[in-house]
Amino acid sequence: MNDNKIITRETVRKIYAEYFELIDDFFGSIKHHLGEEEDSHIDLGIQMASYPLISDLILDAIDDFSFEIEKFWAEHANTIFDYISAQNTLKCLYSGNISPVILENFVKKSCLYVDSIIIADPAFIVTSMQNEVISDSKYYLNKLVSYIFNLWKLKDLILSEAENDIIFILPISLNLVNPETKKTLLDKGRKDFIDYFEKITGQKGIASDEDAIHYLKGKSIEEIFDIIKDSPLPYFFKEKNNFLSFFSDFNEVSKLLTIDDNSAACGFVTYIFSQFIRTKEHNLFCEKLLAEPIYDFEVPWFFFGYEYGYTGMDSSIATALQKEKFDWISKIPIKALGRLREEGRLDYMRMMMRNGITDLKAKNDSELIKISSQIETNFKEAFEKQKAEISSIEKEVSKILERDIPITTAVNLLGVIPGIGNAVSFASMVRDIDKSLEKTMDLQTIAKNKRGNFINLLIKSYEQD
Repeated sequence: MNDNKIITRETVRKIYAEYFELIDDFFGSIKHHLGEEEDSHIDLGIQMASYPLISDLILDAIDDFSFEIEKFWAEHANTIFDYISAQNTLKCLYSGNISPVILENFVKKSCLYVDSIIIADPAFIVTSMQNEVISDSKYYLNKLVSYIFNLWKLKDLILSEAENDIIFILPISLNLVNPETKKTLLDKGRKDFIDYFEKITGQKGIASDEDAIHYLKGKSIEEIFDIIKDSPLPYFFKEKNNFLSFFSDFNEVSKLLTIDDNSAACGFVTYIFSQFIRTKEHNLFCEKLLAEPIYDFEVPWFFFGYEYGYTGMDSSIATALQKEKFDWISKIPIKALGRLREEGRLDYMRMMMRNGITDLKAKNDSELIKISSQIETNFKEAFEKQKAEISSIEKEVSKILERDIPITTAVNLLGVIPGIGNAVSFASMVRDIDKSLEKTMDLQTIAKNKRGNFINLLIKSYEQD
């Protein structure tokens, strides 16, 4: 820990610059293959792993990468941890996948509400997995390239000299926890899994994950669903087709891992058991970083809530924003996030999204649907209010231009014509016109500012969706 040492934003920026230099040292030769599409990093991973000779050459070239990334974080992790912990802001720590599938879109959605997003370093996570569970080298290369370049796309944002820290990278793993704490968490995760497994299956006397696999041995994914369908399950799993599809895909991936048993029983137990361990890991690091949990998929969100209770409004709103109905937000340029903060609109966005949402509504994963619907309503109302305000200002300007100035001009011109009543001085006429023009210009400036602020970027993206 960095006792009594003030860690500056510039120190953190330099550490991240070194991080990207390390990535460039190992992967710079293929970065020019990265396309412009939002999912181009996924295609790049598949492409690099699919050519036998090229993939073997790349694997040889990055052979020392896992050692170097571990060495990098051994030197810098505490500094970043201390800096983030000291930030008195609304921070969210991501969990669910290794990192969000399209990180840029995840950040765009999240940072309409939170100050900063904390992401586990995908390079550290994937290289750790290679040493522990990944058996297929091409699968490893595919995932490593994909996740690294997913993050690479946000390099400029992470290295920005702006005062606002929008995204942090950190090594997040139970392997970084002291052995005693790690053992305690693993034992508690195993116990909680057994309690949950007995609850959803009605089977008693389960003492381990091996016992759970043995109980389900020989059963298909569909038969497993029929056993547990009326039990406490993630909302996503309540739909049978979702359940069957998810575990079919999971079992296919398991064939590329160091898992000898590829049965439906082993796949189901392995996944559910892993969720209880991941929740322990996530909660531990949330507490260390003074951060709220955030997810982009209901299943891990369910297990976190099942273990620790749903943490309240902020985490629920940030997670609900990841739903597909808010994909229109992804059209906003990533650089525009800076304008949101420059305009001081983040507090406004929070107040707007919280409207009609209470802690009571955010108590279980199925409520994410209701929360996202309320957020959608709040967006629509805010957009209509914004457009109405601009329209009202524009109408006021038109009234001044079309009525006040022409009438004033005519009356005063009559006043300076000799022989007609008491003449009004030309200077008085000019002052009167100037006042109307000044009011018009003030209103036009307000309208221009309203049309140019961040909210209108949202409106444009929403209406083009």
